[in-house]
Amino acid sequence: MQHSSTHTSSKSWRGWSRLLAPHRKYTSEEVRLRLQADWKGDERTAAVHAAAARTSIWSSRLPDSLAFNLGRSANRLPTVVFWHRQGISPQDIGRRLSPFGTEWDADRALDAAASLIAEVLNGGETAELVM
Repeated sequence: MQHSSTHTSSKSWRGWSRLLAPHRKYTSEEVRLRLQADWKGDERTAAVHAAAARTSIWSSRLPDSLAFNLGRSANRLPTVVFWHRQGISPQDIGRRLSPFGTEWDADRALDAAASLIAEVLNGGETAELVM
């Protein structure tokens, strides 16, 4: 078979770096920040919001030992995420969780929820939600 010197490929090689780049994993810190961000035009933020909305997927992953350590807050993680998304301060979230609740209680609950959401995102279970 003879190849012509004028034959060129029309495929662009610019997209290869994106395809070959390692996939960035979601962290709990990133999830917490993106929960309060507007998702318009940002694929990663939209993915975080989509995963957070699927509460049964991530909240069911809470290990028993962590649920024990969180106490009553363990059953209220979806509510804590909602309050965080609404911009309620960690101090107020802590007080809503318990009469003597503090910012520390809210941060523990938010960290647990954000870690579970990141775990779901990194597992690819919500990829079909954001297109």
